[in-house]
Amino acid sequence: MTKIDMLITHADLFTMAGEGVGFVDDGAIAIANGKIVEVGVTKDLIQQYSPSETINASGKMVLPGFIDGHMHSYWGTLRGVGQDTKNWMHKGVGPFRKYLDDQAKLAGSKMNLLEGLAAGTTTFADYSTPIHEIAQFFSQLGARARLTSHIREVPDDVQHLLKDGDLYPFDEQKGRESLEENIRLIEEWHGYDDNRITALLGPQGPDFLSERLLETVRQLSVDKNIGIHMHVAQSTRETEQIMNRYGQGSIDFLEERGFLNERLIAAHLTEANDEEIDRLAKAKVSMILCSGSIGVIAGRVPPAAQFKKAGGYVGLGSDQCSGNNCNQIINEMKLTALFNKIIHQDPEVFPAYQVLRMATIEGAHALGIGQDVGSLEPGKKADLQFIDLSHKTMQPIIKEPMRNHIPNLIYSARGNEIERVMVSGKTLYYKGSYTTVDEEKIMYECQQEANRITSKISPEDFAISKNASYMSLCQL
Repeated sequence: MTKIDMLITHADLFTMAGEGVGFVDDGAIAIANGKIVEVGVTKDLIQQYSPSETINASGKMVLPGFIDGHMHSYWGTLRGVGQDTKNWMHKGVGPFRKYLDDQAKLAGSKMNLLEGLAAGTTTFADYSTPIHEIAQFFSQLGARARLTSHIREVPDDVQHLLKDGDLYPFDEQKGRESLEENIRLIEEWHGYDDNRITALLGPQGPDFLSERLLETVRQLSVDKNIGIHMHVAQSTRETEQIMNRYGQGSIDFLEERGFLNERLIAAHLTEANDEEIDRLAKAKVSMILCSGSIGVIAGRVPPAAQFKKAGGYVGLGSDQCSGNNCNQIINEMKLTALFNKIIHQDPEVFPAYQVLRMATIEGAHALGIGQDVGSLEPGKKADLQFIDLSHKTMQPIIKEPMRNHIPNLIYSARGNEIERVMVSGKTLYYKGSYTTVDEEKIMYECQQEANRITSKISPEDFAISKNASYMSLCQL
């Protein structure tokens, strides 16, 4: 018998291999050196392998860990301060963001990442700052990360003070410094721990950089063969900035400058029309859909259905919890399915299995890591989650004449059903406890930072916004 590190047995196994969900009844997974050796039926694998550890997954649904394709974890300290108001970035979180220093950002990031991990996310495409300290936390936490820092020339302290229609000012020194920080991220962290942590280039959006700096980023992407993670056509604010500055829309602007290719991971695409979506998909650009965030802060549904129809990869992202209010892909799957059924007035749009694929294998492909994660197949990293089917939200269990596991996961589950989360075969979360970090300390520090920020807020900070009146309605 072949010696291995771990054998998972008797699972209701959903591998996500092939075109569907890859169901294996009474399934088993053989794991060695953090990778999947074989997937099959329990009675077969127990005769072939001699494991150091066996996990009996009876009564559990086992599937790949979720892929959060776009998030800003550092907003965690300000959860719940930016809802129910228009022009969210300027007028929603604007009064708070000037007090959100690196210490507060890091505290919020740690809290958010714990939330996501406990809800089954194993890969985080975190677009945050202070990115080097966040990378260090990922190294301790043990989760998989696809990290990006903000490259931008728009000063932090002017954005929320601009009037509608004003063009952003550009600060060349800020642009140089932010680019250098992203390059250092790549040099220090890209490929860390057998590619558990990797890095991307992060121009914040075509409206946040000058043409000169955008071209520098594009050329670096080519020279280093590094992907670009960018907000694209995300809002009317961006559309107005690009149109007023260059006389064209964001997609045309980026296409003329050589950005539309397989290296571009485009977040949101809220403003893109059908013709532009077809062009993006044909050019092999990937889309990351953040249904919860865009629904809350913009009241819109991005054109993900058209993007998939055009043949492109669509992944899911939780974005930021100061607008979206949570960093759980289970939430994104449900909202994605519901919002698209409603806007298209068609209950067959985005069936449950399809949004699960967007949260796993298609999300992995969208981030350019589908060869390593996103499905449970031999040779891939053993990133997986165990869902306890005894929870009322997953009951009853039906396997014939159809299975109800996936519909219940998408439309009923809340995240607390997840019992165990593993990355590279190592358990990071089990029955409410984290194995690598001090949860109590992290939660305490986040609360302290939130208290420190809010103690500084004065009535003058809300002078630019009606958000104070909106927020007061929450107390009724």
